[in-house]
Amino acid sequence: MDERVNAWLLATDSEDEEECLGELMTRCAEPIIRRTVAARLAGRWDEIEDVCSEARLELLLYLRRIKSKHDAHVIEDFAAYVGTLARNTCVHYFRRRRPGRARLAKQIRFLLQEPGFRTWQRNGVRWCGLAEWSDDRMAVQSPGLVDRLETATRDMAALLRQVFAKADSPMAFDTLVNTVADFWKIAAEPDPLPLDVDAESIPSPAPGIEISIDRGRYAQRLWQEIGLLPRPQRVAILLNLRDGRGNSILSLFPLSGVASFAETAAVLEISEARLASIWAELPWDDNVIARFLSRTRQQIINLRMAARKRLANRLGVRP
Repeated sequence: MDERVNAWLLATDSEDEEECLGELMTRCAEPIIRRTVAARLAGRWDEIEDVCSEARLELLLYLRRIKSKHDAHVIEDFAAYVGTLARNTCVHYFRRRRPGRARLAKQIRFLLQEPGFRTWQRNGVRWCGLAEWSDDRMAVQSPGLVDRLETATRDMAALLRQVFAKADSPMAFDTLVNTVADFWKIAAEPDPLPLDVDAESIPSPAPGIEISIDRGRYAQRLWQEIGLLPRPQRVAILLNLRDGRGNSILSLFPLSGVASFAETAAVLEISEARLASIWAELPWDDNVIARFLSRTRQQIINLRMAARKRLANRLGVRP
């Protein structure tokens, strides 16, 4: 087990825990996450911070899970784990931006299980073709295959049969997905893993110091005012917080250092374990929050409206 992770697991005093966690997150994980995400999202500067935040949050939650569950999988190489986690977060980012081919691959994978088709592994590659083809049938190049497809059907099974008929040979799964996507004009996904970029050479992008300070002060004041709300209002507004894309933004408080994960749980008056268990489900809709607080949906709406009005008045902004 990595010594730094082991120190975090063995820490029992709250101050020691926070010190070890800060060491892991800030000094060890942050540079790796920044370099990895910046390398794969080069040019998409507006998105880098969001993806870094997502990776940090995933790491934070995992560290807390292995702390609370002694039978959880431990981290042998922390740096390698963080790098892999950051790369996976980038992959998820690209899939959200261009989900067409990801969904298409899932549909084709499911369809290939139907009678008439089959898949098999050879030399580390997943091959697919017609059911009557043997595993040792040789694959051949089929240039211009998309141009030779004739049907305009949206029946994927019919299209796959035509693809295999025209190719007259097995196809690697990825090649098959790309062929169908090209025929149906599903846009290609940006490459999330450029191999020719040295992540170590890319600086960590960050907003100007004045902007950071201003945002930090506002977030601190906002958090303080939220803490003064009655508990039902706090829950109604925090568990429903979302950005313009519908993603939860409650994570911004612990990730920005405004409030720790433990402090966030304390404001909600639930345990850290409980908060970690629901984190991936957030933001909650009004019905879920209503069940959580044993209130009606309309009461939750009213609580949140009252909370927003009070915060707007206290912060001097329009509700």
